[in-house]
Amino acid sequence: MDVVGLTPIIPVLFAFGLPLTSIIIKGNRKIIQAYALLGTGLTLISAFKLFQLVYSSDKPLIYTFGKWVAPIGIIYEVDRTGALIALVTAALMFLIAIYSYRYLEHEEGLEWYYTLYLGLEAGLLGVLLTGDAFNLFVMIEVTSIAAYALVAFYRGRRDAVHAALKYAFIGAIGTTMYFLALGILYGAFGTVNLADLTAKVHGMDFPLTGAPVGDIVVASGVALALATWAFLIKSAIVPNHFWLPEAHPAAPSPISAVLSGLVVNVGVYSLIRFIYTVYGGELAPGLAKVVGTLGTVLIALGAISALFGALMMNAQRDVKKLIAYSTIMHMGYLFMAVGLGTQLGLQAALFHIINHAIAKALLFLAAGMFIHAAGSRDIGDLAGLGRQMPVATFSLAIATLSLVGIPPLNVFFSKLLLFDALMEKSLTLAMVIVVSSVIALVAYMRVLYRVWLGKPSREVAVGESRSMAFVVLLLAAAVVVIGLAAPVILQHYIEPAAAQTMDYRLYIQTALEYASRLKLL
Repeated sequence: MDVVGLTPIIPVLFAFGLPLTSIIIKGNRKIIQAYALLGTGLTLISAFKLFQLVYSSDKPLIYTFGKWVAPIGIIYEVDRTGALIALVTAALMFLIAIYSYRYLEHEEGLEWYYTLYLGLEAGLLGVLLTGDAFNLFVMIEVTSIAAYALVAFYRGRRDAVHAALKYAFIGAIGTTMYFLALGILYGAFGTVNLADLTAKVHGMDFPLTGAPVGDIVVASGVALALATWAFLIKSAIVPNHFWLPEAHPAAPSPISAVLSGLVVNVGVYSLIRFIYTVYGGELAPGLAKVVGTLGTVLIALGAISALFGALMMNAQRDVKKLIAYSTIMHMGYLFMAVGLGTQLGLQAALFHIINHAIAKALLFLAAGMFIHAAGSRDIGDLAGLGRQMPVATFSLAIATLSLVGIPPLNVFFSKLLLFDALMEKSLTLAMVIVVSSVIALVAYMRVLYRVWLGKPSREVAVGESRSMAFVVLLLAAAVVVIGLAAPVILQHYIEPAAAQTMDYRLYIQTALEYASRLKLL
């Protein structure tokens, strides 16, 4: 098995092995933590190697399960976009695993926490690497089931169980809609392999599966509508956002960081794959009209989400709910960019996915240090703690300033790119970024002011764990360094990734060449 197939398999193996290991070691917490770090660490090494290989290759890399090539078997086809986001995902999962140990030091069930955590990582990586629309469904389900269970980790708390059930119910509706979309695509095109689908959408031949059947414009329109609605749910875009402000705060803070920084990317990434690869480039007039209409809907819903999320941030007393609404705002930015359908829009979306993931993880983890100390999520109860917790306060400040878009921090540059991309379409759309950022600034500054300069409502003995402080300082450094190196990152990583994702001919040709090399076609 090469590094393409190995990357998502590592966390799967560690997840399955952890319950038995826990019994053998009689629940020793330090060994469980070391086990989880080994699993996430090896996954990070594999993801980094994959990133190097993909960026040194001029075409996507392919892995076939059991040597069954496309379109017969399920394949992984990894381009630069998938490899780049996978590397960021693996790095954050490793750091958050370190942070989790001290955060959960008083909680039971650490072995089940890390089992689900590793399962969640496997699902996320599978989403990013797969070249098959049905396997994408499976990986979304793996991600979702692990996420539902982690939201309910505090199973003795009514709000956590309620939020998890609500999350699971609406999530199941979303994945069912995507499954229906797959059925329609298979009925019309006779395949769910993404390279094969891309070929047939563009009128190109692909072996074995034959020509499309029926009206592919109608089939594509219905399938894309269903799939997009599912992805809107997964990314919490208005009007499918209502589960997120309850689910993300109810989870332990490390899981809130994973959910808001990484899991919401599942919907955006899946949409990018369909709009920019499968239905990208030159299309027949009917299909072009379907994709153009879809883009308009995405831009409109994204703009509404951005403004709605920013306004709702100012109405929160729960610091984690405030951050959760910030996630809705940033997901709105991403859907606006994806809806543009342009190369600059895709570049902006990719850069913002990465920057938002890092800054949002930092914000949740920094806030988690205060919550861990105070035992409360109420902003009033956190007042004044910042003076006793300098590392957490510094990290909270860096994260909030970054997410607002203050230069030279990382999110400033992706917001600038988003602004430029939206300006190509309309000044009004570009101003949504500015207006929502100003509204969000008020909410962010309120939290920072209360935590740092507020008068304490009660005496709390606090301290800062070294491992938690190490993680937030590392992420804060990443926010600064990525901001300072933004032009280099854009030129060497973001622009090549966007160009390859939009090169649908290369995506098809790579799958065909690999199949021919195996002499199975």
